[in-house]
Amino acid sequence: MIWLLRLLALAAALFFLRWFFAWLWRQLAGGVSRAGSARAVHQGTLVRDPVCGMHVDAALAVRAEVNGEALHFCSERCRDAYLARPPEERARQAEEIRNTR
Repeated sequence: MIWLLRLLALAAALFFLRWFFAWLWRQLAGGVSRAGSARAVHQGTLVRDPVCGMHVDAALAVRAEVNGEALHFCSERCRDAYLARPPEERARQAEEIRNTR
């Protein structure tokens, strides 16, 4: 029975330490203002991934240039899937993306 109490005490201590270091990290990184509201980390331009449709920050996106046009992807996997498609399908999908912006 004592081992169960020790296990619970260890779990509580680990939970507290995790919470404390997460709080400390936020304080040192300046992620929360004094009023308690979250600050915007980056206010960049959002672009749409032509494969999955996810909106990603253009500065952080994986890029590829196809026919002189810069495309942005959420991951290398989506970029590779797009580049593996036939050019006709890519052109059709690029036109659909342009029309939905």
